[in-house]
Amino acid sequence: GYVLDGRPQSIKIEAGKAQNLTFWNAPAGSLIIRKLDKQTGKPLAGVEFEVIYAEGGYVDTDNGHLSSKGLYTTDDHGEIHISGIVGTVVIKETRPLPGYTIEPGRESQTITVNPQETQTATFYNIPANTLTIQKFIDGSDNEPLAGVEFLVTDSSGAVVGPNNGYYTTDKDGRISIPGLTPGTTITVKETKTLDGYILDGQPQSILIKEGEAQSLTFWNKKAGGLIVNKIDAATKKPLAGVKFKITYADGSNVDLDGGKVSSNGLYTTDSLGQIKIPGIVGTIIVEEIETLPGYVIDPNTKRQTVQVNANDTQTITFENIPAGGLELIKVNEADKTQRIPNVKFEIRRMDGALVETVVTDSTGRVHADLDAGDYYAVEIEAAKGFKVDETPQYFTIKDGETTTLTVTNKAFSGILIHKVDSITKKGIYGVSFLLYDSANTPIGQYTSDNSGYVYIEGITTAGRYYLRELENEGYITDTQMKTVYVKPGETTLVEWENTPISGQIQITKKSADYNSTNGLPAGTLLEGAVFEIYDKASNLVDTIRSDGRGLAVSRQLPLGRYTIREVKAPANYGVNETPLTAYLEHEGQIVRFEVTNKSMTTGVSITKTGPAEVMAGQPVNYIFSGIANSSNVRLDNFYWRDTLPAEVRLEKIVTGTYNFPGTYKITYRVNGGEPQTLADNLSTQKNYTLAASATALGLASNERVTEIMFVFGQVPGGFAQVEKPMLHCKAVSSIAASSFVNKADVGGTYQGVWVQAVSRWVTTVYGKKPSVPKLPRTGY
Repeated sequence: GYVLDGRPQSIKIEAGKAQNLTFWNAPAGSLIIRKLDKQTGKPLAGVEFEVIYAEGGYVDTDNGHLSSKGLYTTDDHGEIHISGIVGTVVIKETRPLPGYTIEPGRESQTITVNPQETQTATFYNIPANTLTIQKFIDGSDNEPLAGVEFLVTDSSGAVVGPNNGYYTTDKDGRISIPGLTPGTTITVKETKTLDGYILDGQPQSILIKEGEAQSLTFWNKKAGGLIVNKIDAATKKPLAGVKFKITYADGSNVDLDGGKVSSNGLYTTDSLGQIKIPGIVGTIIVEEIETLPGYVIDPNTKRQTVQVNANDTQTITFENIPAGGLELIKVNEADKTQRIPNVKFEIRRMDGALVETVVTDSTGRVHADLDAGDYYAVEIEAAKGFKVDETPQYFTIKDGETTTLTVTNKAFSGILIHKVDSITKKGIYGVSFLLYDSANTPIGQYTSDNSGYVYIEGITTAGRYYLRELENEGYITDTQMKTVYVKPGETTLVEWENTPISGQIQITKKSADYNSTNGLPAGTLLEGAVFEIYDKASNLVDTIRSDGRGLAVSRQLPLGRYTIREVKAPANYGVNETPLTAYLEHEGQIVRFEVTNKSMTTGVSITKTGPAEVMAGQPVNYIFSGIANSSNVRLDNFYWRDTLPAEVRLEKIVTGTYNFPGTYKITYRVNGGEPQTLADNLSTQKNYTLAASATALGLASNERVTEIMFVFGQVPGGFAQVEKPMLHCKAVSSIAASSFVNKADVGGTYQGVWVQAVSRWVTTVYGKKPSVPKLPRTGY
C-alpha cells in the first residue's frame, strides 16, 4: 500500500556517536481497468490485459510481491483493480472474448498514476464483423465530428440496417454497425454534414472479413470558399468534366491552393459535378467556357458573380441543357395540364433490348440521354389512381436534337381489387374473380396481374355489386361473397387477403470436381452459394444461402410453380447457371435439389503486335490477337483497350469479329479526358472499319485520341476474338529518333473482382536527320 523509496542514503559512522537515517514512504495509488460491450454497455468478464510501466518492467500484483508477468483478467464486473502502484503505465488488451474484437485504434492506453489517487481506464469491445465509421475534422488533431449523416448500402444497392440505411455519428464522431455478413462489400457515403463544413461526397467501400472489426475514416473540411455545382438542366444530375474560368473582379486568376499552384484560373468539375476552392475571399467571377458533348451552354447563365467572405462558403449552380435525347412527359388524359409523377417506364431498342428504366419526377417529366436511333417506351408502373398503360410508345432520336414524347394516362374509376398474401402482404398473381350485379347476375370475370391488382372499369350504374373468388392456386380459397358499393367516376378499393397453403424448397450444394485452389475433393458440401426463387409471375419471393452443411432452405412458400437461379457461387467455384423448376403441389411438401459447382478458373488474354521500326510520318499499324475470356465462368464488364502513345496519331479502326453473338460499343478519350462514344450497338459477328482521324472526330490541332476501348459488358466463358482487330495509326512527322511503348489491356469482373492482362509493344522511330547549314569558307 506504499511506494518503495528506492533512493540510497550514505552516512559516515564516527566513533562514539549514534547516527540516524530517515526514509519516507508515500501511500501508493490505485488503477481500475474497465471492459465494456461497445453496443450495450454491459461489463465483459474474462478479458485479458497486459500492464507494464512505461520505462519498462511488469506491473505485478500485491505491490510486486506476487508476480503475474503483468497479465490480468477482468472479473465478473468487467473490472481489474490494482493497488500500490505509482508512475506511468501502459495498458494493452491482449485477448478479447469469443464473438468480440478489439475496438480499432483503441488496443492500448497510457495513464499516469500519482500517489494517493485512483485512475480509471475504460476499454470497449465490439461484436465481431462490425464496421466502424469515423468522422474527423480535416486539419485537426483527429478532432471528432458528431451529427454527420451517412448512407450505408451493400453491393446490390440494398440499404443496410434500420432507418433506410441512414446513420449519424455520435459524440465521438463514430458509427458502429455490428453483425455484418462476411464476404459482403459495404459502401458508405456521406449524405449530410454540419453547417460550416464541406460534405465529403466520395463514397468508400470495404469487404467485410470474418471475425474482424474494420473501419472507414471520413474527413470534413471547414467551410470558407467557393463551391461551383454543374448539373443537367433536365435531370438535375451532376455533370463531370465541364470547364470553367474563375477570376477575381480585377481580372486576376483564382488559382489552386490559395494561389500556390497556378492553374491560370481554369477548373474542371469532378465526378460529383463540383469545383471546390477553399481559402478565397472577395468578389469572384465564374464563367463556363466548355461543356460536355451532347449539352448546350445556357448563354443567360454562363457567367455568374459571387461575393465570398471570410469563414463562409458560397455555392453557385450552373445548368446545361441537353442537346439531344428524350424528354418524356406524363399527363392526365382528362386534363393535359396535370402532370403525373412517379410513373416508371422501360426504354427499349427496336429489338427489345432494355436501354434504361426511368421514373417521372414531381413535374411529371424525365429526361433520357440516348444515342441516335429508334426506340420505344413501355409503362411498367402507374401512379396512384391510374392504371398501367402497356401500349408501346415509339420515337426516334436524332443527333443533337431533343425528342419530346407526351404520354397520357386516364384516371381509373371502378372497382380496384388488391389480392395479397396474408403473411407477406405481397400481391398474388393469377387469381380469378366473378363480378355480380345487385340481382346476383354474373357480369364479368377478371384475373389479378403480377402485382395482385384487378382493374374493373366501365361501370356506369351506381349501386351494390358482389365479388366471388373462383380459384387461387397455392392459397385457401376465400368463398365468402364480398359486397361492393360503386359510384361512377370514383374508385372503390377492395383489399383482399388469402392464407397460403405452403411447402418448402431445399437445395444441397456440392463441389462437382477436385478444386486445386482449396484442395477440396468432389462431393464436398459447400457453404455460401446464394439462390433466388421466383414465382410463376417472375416475382422474386425468396433469397437463400447454403450453410456449413451445404444446405439452403426456403421459407414456407404458397403451392405453385417456382424457378430457382443460382446468383452467387461459393469462393473458388463458378456459378451454376442452370435454372431449376420446383412444383409445390400439396401442403407440407419439401422439394429437394442437389446442385453442383465446378471449380472456378478465371483468366483473360490479349496479344499486341506492330512494327518494330518505322520512319517519322509513316504508318504504324497495330494488330491484336488472342483477345479472350479464358475463364470457365462468365465475366461482367468485359473490355479490351489500347492506350496510344504521343508519338502516333489514330487514323481508323478495324473492329474484328468475335465467337459469341452480341453487341458492344467503342469509346475513345481525347487528351485523357472523359470517355466519348465512337460507335454503339455493333454486332460481334461483323467486321467494321471506322474512321477515327482527327478530322473525322472534329478534333482541334492540339487534341489527339489517347485511348480506344471496346466495351462488351457481360461475356460467357470461352468468349474470344476471331478476326483480328487493327488500329491504323501514323507516326508524327516531326518526331525525333526514339523508342516508344504502346500498351493494350483486357479485363472483366467475376463477383466484383477484376481479372486483367496487359500486352506491350515497343517501336523504334528513325526521325529525319536535321539539315546541317553550310558554313562559309575561311582562310587561304
